[in-house]
Amino acid sequence: MTRPPFPVNGVIGIVANSTDELRQANEAGLSSIEVRADLLLKAGLSVAGLLGLVRQARTQGLNVLFTLRHPSHGGVFEGAEEDRLAINLDAIAAGVQVVDAEWDLPVSSMLLEAGAPVLLSCHNFDRMLSPRELEDVTAKMSSVNPLGLKVVPTASSIADATDMLEWVSARADDEPHRIGFAMGPLGATSRILTIAYGAPITYAAFSESVAPGQIALNELVGLYRAHELNAETRCFGIVGTHTLASRSPHLHNPALHKRNINAVYLPLQIEHFDDLLNNAARLRLDGLGITIPFKEAALAASTKADDRSKSCGASNTLVFDRSRDMEALAAYNTDFDGVLTPIRRLTDDDELRVAVIGNGGAARGAVDALRSSGAHVKLFFRNPARGAPVATALGVEGATLDRLSTDYDVYINATPLGTRLDDPSPVPADVFSSGRSIAFEMIYQNPETRFLKDAQDAGAPTIEGMQMLVAQAVEQFRHLTGESATVPEFEAYSNASW
Repeated sequence: MTRPPFPVNGVIGIVANSTDELRQANEAGLSSIEVRADLLLKAGLSVAGLLGLVRQARTQGLNVLFTLRHPSHGGVFEGAEEDRLAINLDAIAAGVQVVDAEWDLPVSSMLLEAGAPVLLSCHNFDRMLSPRELEDVTAKMSSVNPLGLKVVPTASSIADATDMLEWVSARADDEPHRIGFAMGPLGATSRILTIAYGAPITYAAFSESVAPGQIALNELVGLYRAHELNAETRCFGIVGTHTLASRSPHLHNPALHKRNINAVYLPLQIEHFDDLLNNAARLRLDGLGITIPFKEAALAASTKADDRSKSCGASNTLVFDRSRDMEALAAYNTDFDGVLTPIRRLTDDDELRVAVIGNGGAARGAVDALRSSGAHVKLFFRNPARGAPVATALGVEGATLDRLSTDYDVYINATPLGTRLDDPSPVPADVFSSGRSIAFEMIYQNPETRFLKDAQDAGAPTIEGMQMLVAQAVEQFRHLTGESATVPEFEAYSNASW
């Protein structure tokens, strides 16, 4: 027998900090909210005020999940179980459709005996559950026939996040509804995809996160459109060790939506590249953007690669082709476009003299791109023991930074200096004294680096890191989807707030 729909659905906003979040829920067009009663009580709201909040939400047409969380499961309510029972029953009388109760604490049995609509929950803030543990807890929770089961462990790999998505999808029609994902940065993807795998809800924060890896409401609804994802949704994503802060999803997702492509571009934060590849099919991944430190590994994993990838030994785009018996993985390097397109918007000179500062992956990519366009490139570095071999391998001149002069048409900062607000510039300010040399900043997280400010003060033209990110993303989008986008379109997306 197929069970009726779960009483709350879609992306639900967590009202946890103030009653003003109820207004935000209505403005966001949500159909459901979670009232984190334990946090609101600690913030100073009375029980009467809590019940009034529930009634107001129901009057406004919102469905309500009510949670009075115990400290052992990440909550802050330290009262007796009898008190928790009484508050939960009062909340149900006030109009709550579902109450969340921890499966291993007395209040869950009390609520079930009282005939309450219960979502049994299990959390582990330290680790993932083993397959046997997950099977056991599922069987025990299901045996008491609650409305739903919620299992939320902590991911230590993308495989853990995928396991929870598959746990959700394994539910039979006659079983309690399943809500499952993994906490932590490595589990964030499962928060976005869980509805696509069959969960009735996923949670979002209005402001401050109330759980590790939680995603802000405006991003989960507006950017990822988690409530619209389904079993047919194609998945792409940006792969790296710090991708939760990446702006790439902010460029690709609006472009996908504009073209009515049933797809999502995810932040895939990982620690080991093989972990992602081993779970790519399970995550329904069709293509990837690759960032540091996995660009060399991406090329090595490919079955075919473009000439750019081969020339620089790295790829920033992978496209899966599962149309044949053997899975093919095509590698591309659109970082070339990220370097060349912004420069060509300022000059059509093909024989520019370019100083690239740095000797890491960003510098290598810039050198290869510039050489392919006919530019005369010289690599500058602080440490000759590290930098000189890189220059030799790339086939360009190399020198220490103290040899940098004002003789170049373009200066490219390919170092991490500028990521932090108080970072100095990697070059002296007087290299821009002519006011004509282009300053190209490859860092996009900080639009006001000292490197850029020195150039602007001298009246020199500048290229911000976001321009590079946009240019490479436009070409990457074509490889991933087969459809074209434009630099102005992606620039508009880069300036949007979510």
